[in-house]
Amino acid sequence: MSAQRHLKFATLLLTGSITMEITLLAGLFPVNDLIYHGLHLALMAALITSQWMVFRSAAPQDPRRWLAFCFALGAMFTAVGDYVNSAVSAVQPVSLKLTWAMLLFGVGYTLYSVALWKHSRDAVKPAAPGKLRPAYWMVLPVLAVNVQSWFQHVEPLLHGLDVLYYGTFVFNATIYVLMPVYAFWFFLNSRQSIGSLLVLCGALLIPYSDLILFASWLKGNPAVPEFPLYAFNWILYFGGQVLISLFPALALQAANQTDGVK
Repeated sequence: MSAQRHLKFATLLLTGSITMEITLLAGLFPVNDLIYHGLHLALMAALITSQWMVFRSAAPQDPRRWLAFCFALGAMFTAVGDYVNSAVSAVQPVSLKLTWAMLLFGVGYTLYSVALWKHSRDAVKPAAPGKLRPAYWMVLPVLAVNVQSWFQHVEPLLHGLDVLYYGTFVFNATIYVLMPVYAFWFFLNSRQSIGSLLVLCGALLIPYSDLILFASWLKGNPAVPEFPLYAFNWILYFGGQVLISLFPALALQAANQTDGVK
């Protein structure tokens, strides 16, 4: 699958996903848990397959080809996390689901962040010797917002859950800081293109979806969340996954256009 086809396919996936969630929330076509979560996994499988096809269709000598590999592999880890978090998983209660999912999503989003960083680091102009590059200062406001949000909305629900307590704090102060910052670098490096803006939006939606997830799912620590809570989270989460998945295809497409000019 070419980069251009992935962009079109991802758009169709996102449209279908949002339509499905709103339809089910409205009660037009109720389905059981197996079908509902099976559809979620099918959507992730389609996104992962498309990403692998982008990797396979890229020229073997193109150094940007590995970006699609990192994103495909990272999305595979997050898809396993989606299964663990689902109502059909035997992992219960919610606190245990989120503990295992934190590890799986941590691996996946680390791969996303590494790919974004290695591609976009040249967008930042070097600072004077001994001084921090200006774009690195972006880490500070993002870190401040993340930490404040964690203490306000998540921390009160984690007392007695030490692994989640410390794990989510570290996750929130590292991966969820770096991923949006690196996505912003890509936005700068792409001359504020519409595509790179969509990638940045995806990098913001993913951590926000987790904020909604933790703040709503953990109340009472049930065996599984209620259906509306799954749906609200999925709209944000899968939207973020689709938008950030555009990154490798956009990077490859831009490279091909540049090579064509040359």
